[in-house]
Amino acid sequence: MRTRTFTSGLTVAALIAGTVIAGPATSAAASPGKRAAQAAAQHVAGPPEHEKDRVPAIGRRWAAAWMTTDTRDLARLYTQDAVYTDRALNLVFRGREGVAEWETGSHQLVEDLGFDVTSGFRGSDGVVLQGTFTGHIAGAPRPFAVPVVTVLRLRGNLIRSSDDYYNRGEILSDSGLPADWTPTGG
Repeated sequence: MRTRTFTSGLTVAALIAGTVIAGPATSAAASPGKRAAQAAAQHVAGPPEHEKDRVPAIGRRWAAAWMTTDTRDLARLYTQDAVYTDRALNLVFRGREGVAEWETGSHQLVEDLGFDVTSGFRGSDGVVLQGTFTGHIAGAPRPFAVPVVTVLRLRGNLIRSSDDYYNRGEILSDSGLPADWTPTGG
């Protein structure tokens, strides 16, 4: 059985942004086993409901747009010259057409694709979202559920760029696929 210890995505996002955060994500006084159990319980139970209530509106709309079958819903949240980057796969898509292409391809490869945004915060021109990326890769033995952090940079009320951060290896492992797996034809 694999035990995972989750570090707060907000902590990761702050580190990515170059901000120093004082204090550990879990209690240093607890044993490693207890910290892992606390992290697992947090992952299963999710954050207190009030954290979801603080997710900025653009973050809630972004996550909801991923759940629709109309790729224009997500693309409409972006500027005409937007850049969508999937850091785990090192893929970049440009413009609203690129965002729609990325969403279409994602839904073709991943059945029941979902983003459960559990918390987030807004800065002067950006939003950081933390949650769980879920789905079932077509043909894989099992579904996956992994932590994800997404950084949205805004221009007015639209997204000018977004960056997704998650662990590709963990998705493949959860899915029962080999670490070197690639989609057919790619």
